[in-house]
Amino acid sequence: MRRRALLVALAVLCLCAAAVAALLATDVRAWQSALRADDARAVARAGQAMPRGADAVLPFHVARDVLGLSDDLELRRALVLFHAGYSGVPSRDQSTAGTASRAGAETELERVARGAADGPRASAAANLLGVLELVDAAVGEVGYGGSIGSAIVEFQNAVRLDPGNDDAKANLELAMAQAPPDSPFRSSRLGSTGKRHGGASESSPGRGY
Repeated sequence: MRRRALLVALAVLCLCAAAVAALLATDVRAWQSALRADDARAVARAGQAMPRGADAVLPFHVARDVLGLSDDLELRRALVLFHAGYSGVPSRDQSTAGTASRAGAETELERVARGAADGPRASAAANLLGVLELVDAAVGEVGYGGSIGSAIVEFQNAVRLDPGNDDAKANLELAMAQAPPDSPFRSSRLGSTGKRHGGASESSPGRGY
């Protein structure tokens, strides 16, 4: 009798495991479809569409965690806020809404840059943080030298996190060229060879931002 009860219990457990596996597969497909839809909306709306995610069946974001999407979704949200706060239209970017979007972007980008397990994603976030610092310096929202210095630090961090990030390398050179003459960052430039401290190297003309 005990053996029979044990077999029944094992059969029930197997059925439950099979049901969970089936639901997980459904949620994985739902996430894949949702990401494709989010990408299409981002292209159609020039990066202004906030990712919606998937309507998953299983609780606790099981499928999202299995796919390792947490860092990716954080970066996607940060990119939307970045584009909202840095549109290239000064009157819009310096408006209350633009300033709020930029502040939100900085918060999200810092979270990804400091916490992402994936080097290229963290590097991309750090690079965009540096761009926002340069934008702040250009409109005079903070001290010129200090903001340029902060931008350089972010670009150096981006290159450290992903040595293949050519945009970060180009932005690092651009920021160093804009540093005040008495800035300590000026001393990190090494003549005309194109080599730089902090992991940066010569970049193709016209790259950056």
